[in-house]
Amino acid sequence: MTELTVQEWRRGFGRYGGWLVALAAGATGCSMSMTLAPAVSTSPNGSTTKSSPVAAGKAIAKPEFLSDSVIDSGPSNSIVPKAPVVNVFGEFNRTRKSAGMLAADLALRQHTFVDSGFDADVHVDPSGKWMAYASARDAEATQIYTRRVDSTAAVQLTNGVADDAQPCISPDGKRIAFSSNRNGKWHVYMMNPDGRNILQITNGDSNDMHPSFSPDGTRLVYSSLADGSGAGGLWQMQVIDLVSSQQKSIGPGLFPAWSPDKSRDVIAFQKTRARGSRWFSLWTCELSNGESEQTEAGKVTEIAVSANAALVSPSWSSDGKHLAFASIVEPAQTRNGKPQGQQDIWAIDADGSNRRRLTDGTATNLTPCWAVDNRVYFVSDRSGHESIWSLPSLNPATPQTKESDSTTAANESAELKP
Repeated sequence: MTELTVQEWRRGFGRYGGWLVALAAGATGCSMSMTLAPAVSTSPNGSTTKSSPVAAGKAIAKPEFLSDSVIDSGPSNSIVPKAPVVNVFGEFNRTRKSAGMLAADLALRQHTFVDSGFDADVHVDPSGKWMAYASARDAEATQIYTRRVDSTAAVQLTNGVADDAQPCISPDGKRIAFSSNRNGKWHVYMMNPDGRNILQITNGDSNDMHPSFSPDGTRLVYSSLADGSGAGGLWQMQVIDLVSSQQKSIGPGLFPAWSPDKSRDVIAFQKTRARGSRWFSLWTCELSNGESEQTEAGKVTEIAVSANAALVSPSWSSDGKHLAFASIVEPAQTRNGKPQGQQDIWAIDADGSNRRRLTDGTATNLTPCWAVDNRVYFVSDRSGHESIWSLPSLNPATPQTKESDSTTAANESAELKP
């Protein structure tokens, strides 16, 4: 159950595309099948406690018109080399991509419009009224923006030479966690919805990315890669208590998403079965907190896997009963370092059943976010530049036949054809 090696991440391939969006729009609109194999359940894994301490949180004073580049420069005004970006496969790279093809669909709704650069990493707040996202429309570095889902007016929250990405809005809507390489390494930060009171949550030599709040908002889960970990380096999921700053490792995994279901501590994530592979599948694990200082990730279950596609970027529905995710057909088949396979958004029940494809195979469709109104927001370049779109979660893009029924059980094979 290992991930890609550090050397392969740092060689870098694929595209930049807003951190998780790492793929070109090759094979646009192609008709390729995605075969979902039986789900696999594994025995609970013992977890390990991360030895490096976590910053208790040093508030970074941010005057209204003072840019992050001034704040981050420090007393010496020295420039700290930024860690490279991370794509959907957990690979560090510095490449960007060209735009895809234009497509239209009556069920689709476009929320952002980009003339240059790209938008990425959309996250809709629990009320469904506003969203946070990363964008590089005005500069090379990505910054965090917010806007109402029904408005074209955007508010820029960060502004500097560093990359700020992967925003995640807290359950009460009063905080935004995000990733930034403003201090050289990638670390997790938190701020108010207006961009004030920036607080550094993690520090040290590791690269920490993709935060997700627990249902009560008191903890964060994120992915961490230890620096200098060599060929055996793995992305590890870490949980941090925002009150005590206690930090614990819960096992290998990438881009975790905490279920909003308050009755259980369930986290969805993506993981490969072999080091150096791009063939990700979707997993869930359940945390159990006892009196000991060790947090154990139990009930580790593979809920969706494909024989010819990588399954990435899980996102929970507001009731915790469903997941949206992206598929990338034949992720290892590349042209100029960029995967060429079809990329679509899917929906699935939390147990792996009721799989259905939401997008039509046109252009790139990645990094979904399931909103409270049951629309799934995602990033697509179907308008010419990567921007944010949404569509209903209840209507599959293609009707299912009885032989490939959308209600196929999680422990049965099914071939879903676009």
